[in-house]
Amino acid sequence: IDILHQGAHDKLAVYEALCKELNIACEDTAYMGDDVVDLPVMRRSGLAITVPAAPDLVKAYSHYITCREAGRGAVREACEAIMRAQGTLDAALAPYLR
Repeated sequence: IDILHQGAHDKLAVYEALCKELNIACEDTAYMGDDVVDLPVMRRSGLAITVPAAPDLVKAYSHYITCREAGRGAVREACEAIMRAQGTLDAALAPYLR
């Protein structure tokens, strides 16, 4: 892990600074959150993802709600959905299917 931010009270400020540092447009990122404290970043990202147990308000601002619950494969599901949309999933899985 090259970059880690924990305990941030202003997630949006940290997120925007990270995007700037990495020279990535916020709109070109995905963000996965599960509570109202995540809404500012979810609204700023290009793809907002949440889990089924998230509050309705968070779900309302999400582009994608995983089928799997938090801690039970939700992040993997989201990553696979993104990679499938980008057309990169098959190539990533190929080494494991030989």
